[in-house]
Amino acid sequence: MRRTAALIAAALLPFALVGQAQAADLEYVALNDKGLKQILLKESWIPKWLGSTDLYEAKVSVKGMTPVECFTKGTPIKGQKSTNGSMMTSDVKQSKEGHIFDVAQSVYQYADVQTAEFAWQKLLNAAGACAGTHKHDIKDESGKKIGEATVTIEVIVRSGMYGQQQLIINEDVQYVEPEPGAKPSRESADEISIWMYDGAAIIEVEANKFVPKQKNWVFSEPQIATIETMALVAIQRYHLYALKAV
Repeated sequence: MRRTAALIAAALLPFALVGQAQAADLEYVALNDKGLKQILLKESWIPKWLGSTDLYEAKVSVKGMTPVECFTKGTPIKGQKSTNGSMMTSDVKQSKEGHIFDVAQSVYQYADVQTAEFAWQKLLNAAGACAGTHKHDIKDESGKKIGEATVTIEVIVRSGMYGQQQLIINEDVQYVEPEPGAKPSRESADEISIWMYDGAAIIEVEANKFVPKQKNWVFSEPQIATIETMALVAIQRYHLYALKAV
């Protein structure tokens, strides 16, 4: 058995050496408009069990985009503006009345790897301020308080399946506001944001879900796992297209 393993290893060694030589010549290249759009998650890749997709849109930003997070805190945090980028948004129809689900992806491409790494560290440093529980007044058009929102934000930094660093921000929002002629309504709206850095780009995949009832966390475990898988697909798509032999 050991002899067989040794023979296999010996046979594969030349290929391993060639692979190492090729890897040494690989560099991240800037994607053009076509490439930036090509790496986005496609409509057909959103699993149908989440719901049928609706209003799918994909576009490129030649002027660049600024990473923004934690809108629900009341004072969003901002990262460094990219050189250019692309984005995808899609509504996912839900079978239950009043339920809303959407998925989005953003690609922030910077001038080079060093600039992207600096932007990633800036985003990581700023994201820590999001964590905690925050309360906001819900006001009508005249500025009168009519309800209250409680927001709990969790910030997680970890290594992904392929070794890339991930920034995960979970936002749990509880609304209590009156309806005309009725008791205060209780609604929940949550967001999962998975940020990743690779090469000269920062990539975010996020999902938002709203339900017309009070619930501490509206995403199911299968939905969370699906969003995480879509994020891995997104980063691998970029890696495949941007890491080239030069």
